[in-house]
Amino acid sequence: MQELRAWILAVVIGAVACAPAAAQSAAPHYDLTWHGSILAGAVLGSGLIVLAERNDTATCRWCGVDAQGRPSVPGIDDWGHAHLAWHNEERATALSHLTAGASLAWPLAGLTSVHRGFGGDWKRDELVVLESIAVAQFASDLSKRAFLRARPHVVFDGAAAQRLDDVHSYMSGHTATSFAAVISTATIASRRGSRHAKWIWIGGLGLAGTTGYLRVGANRHFLTDVLTGAAVGSAVGALLPRSFDGDSDSSSVATASLLALPIAGIGPAARLGPHETGEVRLRFGAGARSLGVLGSINLK
Repeated sequence: MQELRAWILAVVIGAVACAPAAAQSAAPHYDLTWHGSILAGAVLGSGLIVLAERNDTATCRWCGVDAQGRPSVPGIDDWGHAHLAWHNEERATALSHLTAGASLAWPLAGLTSVHRGFGGDWKRDELVVLESIAVAQFASDLSKRAFLRARPHVVFDGAAAQRLDDVHSYMSGHTATSFAAVISTATIASRRGSRHAKWIWIGGLGLAGTTGYLRVGANRHFLTDVLTGAAVGSAVGALLPRSFDGDSDSSSVATASLLALPIAGIGPAARLGPHETGEVRLRFGAGARSLGVLGSINLK
């Protein structure tokens, strides 16, 4: 029964990301400067958050309990805990690490099959996938820092929050990075018209969806943590592989649609203007109580 629930949840979460599967009209040739800069910015942002948290204590901001100390969470999270949690949480945790690792390794297998080896634009494509993973991780780190949501074992089991990680429930980093990895790989495969694209989509979504389920089963995340992580990872994984094509033999250049995602209450964390406007704008930022960085790049 648990296994059946795993695949049902995988299908539900995966459906969020299925829309980007349509193949593009031109093969990409990604601009290394743009994609490398975004990758570096995301890694820097996550690093700043880690530094900002080094002296923080395990105090929740979103504690999930009422005045009497009883669990008080959204109905979907209560349902998820009651129906999806495993009795053997350690096993579910170990399996979630395994499937998350497989999801992060999926691009290596997927892109190698697309390019039939490591030649051609394999390195450029791999850079875009790594960029997608880094941006999803940064979004997760920022969200955890902003919301300080107590994990399910603190809320439902009445355990004391002893480590800062105990109040880092929202959103699921495992899920966000898993979906970013597999969606970006599959999107690139579709853009290149690979005959393996269908199986890259199906296998990748299965891994990422199962990872999300197992994080709930392990009592490490609420269902809303996982659904948010899946949505953010899917959006990042679908957008970045469609953005910032460089000069190539292709006659057309990919465009990026307008994106303004409010993350952790700081306003637009990323804003990409369509190439047709003649201007591309990228804004990125990371902040803490006493440390913050905000950057803006414009290209005309």
